[in-house]
Amino acid sequence: MTKLASRLSAAVLTLVVGIAFGSREARAQDVECYDAEVSARILSQIPTEILNCGDDCIIVSWPWFLDMDVRRVHSGDVKRGSLTVLAILHTSYRRDLGVRRWKLRRNDQGGFNLLRGEHIAARCPTDAPPAQAYITPREGQTLDDLRREGRDR
Repeated sequence: MTKLASRLSAAVLTLVVGIAFGSREARAQDVECYDAEVSARILSQIPTEILNCGDDCIIVSWPWFLDMDVRRVHSGDVKRGSLTVLAILHTSYRRDLGVRRWKLRRNDQGGFNLLRGEHIAARCPTDAPPAQAYITPREGQTLDDLRREGRDR
């Protein structure tokens, strides 16, 4: 996929996900670099609640919470052990993946966005601002509230 096609695809996904989540802001991946690379196993996967966007709307992907067990840190400021990250997924990852390598991008909610794609080869400069989180809670809500809503659904 060309870089232009990849950006266009991300823009369309942002629009669809943004429409679906109403006043909650959701964003697709649009990155050029990563902050950390880890080897980890997915422990649990919780989709955020999908809001009704109408009869003429198709939701392809939306934000999920992934709990990971970080076994090895290849680069970046991440501790081994339990880590929760945000991901944009269509469905859950297979449960039999075991430990694999993942690239992460710091986000403005104080955590990490999980990046997809092997094409992201550059580390972010240490002074780079964090990326926008894949989902931003409404005023008066927290990411924990959104996670709880998704788990309860």
